[in-house]
Amino acid sequence: MRFQVLGPMTASVVLPSAAQPRRLLAVLLARAGQFVGRDTLVDELWPDGAPSSAAAIVQVTVSKLRKTLSPGLGAAEAGQRLRSGPRGYALAVEPGELDADDFLTLLSAGADDRAQRRRALERALACWRGDAFADVAGGPLLEAHKLWLEDRRSAALLQLVELELADGDGRSVVERLDPVVAARPADERFAARLASALGAVGHRESALEVLRRTRRALWEEAGVWPGDDLVAVYRRIAGTDWTTPGPPAQLPPAVPDFTGRVAELADVGRALRGPGPVVLHGAAGAGKSALAVQAAWRARRRFADGQLTASLRGAEPATVLTGFLRLLGATPAELADRAGLTGLWRSYTADRRLLVLLEDVTNEAQVRALLPSGPGCATLVTARRELPGLCGARPVPIAELSTEDAWALLSAIVGETRLRAEPEAVQRLLGHCAGLALAVRIAGAKLAARPNQRVADLATRLADDRRRLDELTTGDLGVRAAVTSALRERPAPDRYLLRLLAAFAGPAPDWCAAALLDRPLDEARDRLDALAGAHLLDVAGTHWAVAPFARLVLTEGTPPETDAIALRRACEVTLALAEHARGDAGLPGSHAPAEPVRSRPAPGLSRPDPAALRQVAADPAAWAAEETAHLAAAARLAGTHGWHDLTERLADACTALAGTPWLGHAARAVSVLGLAAARRRRDPHAEAEKLYNLGSVHLQHGHGRQARNYFVMAENRFRRLDDPQGTGAVLAALADVDLDGGDPRAAEAELLEALDLLRECGDRQGQAAAAAQLGSLAEDVGDVRRAVESFEVSMLLARECDDGRRHDQAAKRYADVLRRHGGCDQAADLLTGALGGTVRTRERHWEAHVLRSLGDLHTEAGELGDGERCLTRSLGLFEQIGHRHAGAYTHRSLAELRRRAGDPAGARWHLRVAMGVFRELRDRRGAGYTLLSLGRTHADEGAGPEAARLLRTSAGLFEELGFPLWELRALRELTAVTSESPARDRTREVLTKIRT
Repeated sequence: MRFQVLGPMTASVVLPSAAQPRRLLAVLLARAGQFVGRDTLVDELWPDGAPSSAAAIVQVTVSKLRKTLSPGLGAAEAGQRLRSGPRGYALAVEPGELDADDFLTLLSAGADDRAQRRRALERALACWRGDAFADVAGGPLLEAHKLWLEDRRSAALLQLVELELADGDGRSVVERLDPVVAARPADERFAARLASALGAVGHRESALEVLRRTRRALWEEAGVWPGDDLVAVYRRIAGTDWTTPGPPAQLPPAVPDFTGRVAELADVGRALRGPGPVVLHGAAGAGKSALAVQAAWRARRRFADGQLTASLRGAEPATVLTGFLRLLGATPAELADRAGLTGLWRSYTADRRLLVLLEDVTNEAQVRALLPSGPGCATLVTARRELPGLCGARPVPIAELSTEDAWALLSAIVGETRLRAEPEAVQRLLGHCAGLALAVRIAGAKLAARPNQRVADLATRLADDRRRLDELTTGDLGVRAAVTSALRERPAPDRYLLRLLAAFAGPAPDWCAAALLDRPLDEARDRLDALAGAHLLDVAGTHWAVAPFARLVLTEGTPPETDAIALRRACEVTLALAEHARGDAGLPGSHAPAEPVRSRPAPGLSRPDPAALRQVAADPAAWAAEETAHLAAAARLAGTHGWHDLTERLADACTALAGTPWLGHAARAVSVLGLAAARRRRDPHAEAEKLYNLGSVHLQHGHGRQARNYFVMAENRFRRLDDPQGTGAVLAALADVDLDGGDPRAAEAELLEALDLLRECGDRQGQAAAAAQLGSLAEDVGDVRRAVESFEVSMLLARECDDGRRHDQAAKRYADVLRRHGGCDQAADLLTGALGGTVRTRERHWEAHVLRSLGDLHTEAGELGDGERCLTRSLGLFEQIGHRHAGAYTHRSLAELRRRAGDPAGARWHLRVAMGVFRELRDRRGAGYTLLSLGRTHADEGAGPEAARLLRTSAGLFEELGFPLWELRALRELTAVTSESPARDRTREVLTKIRT
């Protein structure tokens, strides 16, 4: 059998016409006689990604090839060419059956005799009928083999023409190399031999044209000039040096440690192929120049007539034009006519292929004067804004570095080993650099200059806002200098607005900017858009935040008194809008408005823009969710300036609009601000409310001990004020703390007293909430009948006062009790109604709780698909809110679902996550639930001793907490996996405490 691959692939048998069998055969021929792994074959057949059935397709293809190459022979029979083995497949090829083997054999023949060597090389090259495997497209292995064969072919051709030149046979060299050099004009080796041969046979001009053509091809394809060998050939044939000056090449050197920016480089590369200027715009220090130079070097080979570069910072376009034209060969007489420079520039660039790099551009007029006229030219511009007035420009924004790109840049400067030694410190350091390439570079330079310094030390110094700008300076590089330069480019009114916005230390809405300027909303938006276009503001929807380093520069020094007037006006507008939102949303402690929003300005406060009032009226709940962070910032700002009444009112509005739970990082700070303001005003009632708020914040974060301290202080103050409503609310909150701490008796006493106090003052909403708490407590201590009665009372009270929120919350808790005691149908009805209510009121926290209960209900009913959907959605909502504590309970529910689905490994993963949170927050109840589920999981796997240990620990926890029903559940599971009598005795004892 004969195989030919030095050209289109053929064989002495008829090969399949389909692409896949031919490609597989080509790979096996490239590794003739060697086993090729199945994974390698898959990569070769599908280099862009294999289908799921790839392995099966390979087997079928091999089977077809066997029938073609060894007809009638089985896979394991003697004589079978295509063999299988544990390492893959191999194709047996005998000597003389493959033309590539013949070629390689001839390539090494005749080494001792010059004439024999020449004949052997001629015969070797005669084996080729075209490019190797010319009609087969392969993967990486086959393509590499093709290149290897082509390299051997080129080496053989080079040896042959050198022998022919040495023998004086220039005519044979010309015939042999003329088509080769025409196809590959940038190959200096063959061009030099062809030129030498042409010179030897008397064709001097043809030889020089070959050399000139190669010179042009080298520049266009690789951006390089001829090497010494080609220059020497030119000198020998022409009798003179190659003295023609090259085109201007002014590009600055590329940054050696440039990393990342893959997408931006691709965008610039594509844009440079079009006719319009390409504008790289970004913040000061974003790395625009480094990126522009990198992109220019990559594209330079397409601009054979040169590359021109100029910085326009403080430079006149006429001066720049003069320099450009001088480099392009303009005479002094031509340059003397200053008025005609633009026309001269257009003439000189009309038929050239030039790349013009213009840096530090501040306005469109600078660029227009320097645009080359030729269609083969391109212009690359760096600026701090988009330059929208530049006709046909293609803007490419240079945003902050991604974490990956920032790490790569720091690694290129400092070294990956040093970063890997302190990964957490590196992440902190990069966070303080805020994605600014200049900041990352300076931090890297400082670390590189101090090889013994810990990354953590520099990260700690950068964490201080007051010294960060001082730290980010090295040599003549400094973030402060770059940002200050960008700010000076803006007019004074823009810097004034930026300084005011920076005082909020976070994103501010457009209506806040309008209040700061005391101007209409539309005018403020135009100003904000302009500053965002200059990359001094970061935009997120309708909110604008001063760029991090611009904020640090702007807040240095003492602000003028006029700033305080504008800032107070903005805080008052914030409060006025928040109080409108509280009224429109019907939040606790507020009353629905009786007349249109626009006619009800908050007394004593600055009036908001009417458009902002309409936004609040359109959807108060959505407005509250979006503006909570800004309300917190306004409260902090008011507190900083000592506006105590305003601070307290903002804190109250913020707490009311944020809802429960408020888990943002500002929750505690705002509550403390409100408390401090109330104390300064010497308002004991307000102080008691703020103490209650602080306790609630700590409770929501899982900090029971701190929550209890604040609740006790609030209780004492409410009692001294003889305020039954406030006292009752605090007692109900204390009951939650005591119940989680394992003191159900104290919790029950507190709830009963709370109910009496709330009845005394007629607070039915408070009674409804306390009754629901009492219901949950009653079930925990084993009094199911009382639990049912309490929940029924809670829902009745909520309906009477038309409080849908409290009704849905009580229904959710009641449904959990019913589910655990056989009332699944009623539980489903209650949860369905509660879910609709939470969705309507957009209370994501309670929606997640209801979804968890629905998931548990579906799980117990064996509807695992529905259960997983509910629980996954519940967990997602808790993660969005940041409520890790509640999310841990959903993890525990997901673990139960995975256990029932026969996935113990998945169950254990969820339980490990849940237990980690419960231990961190010292939640003994949650830990007991998790241990119970872990015990069940181990019992299902037959791990009796470990299951017994976990169940015994769980039962002990529930006994300490005083939860007999849960202790009984753990004891029953324990009895099922062990025969120990103490567990049975304790089960009988617990049963006497439970009332159903």
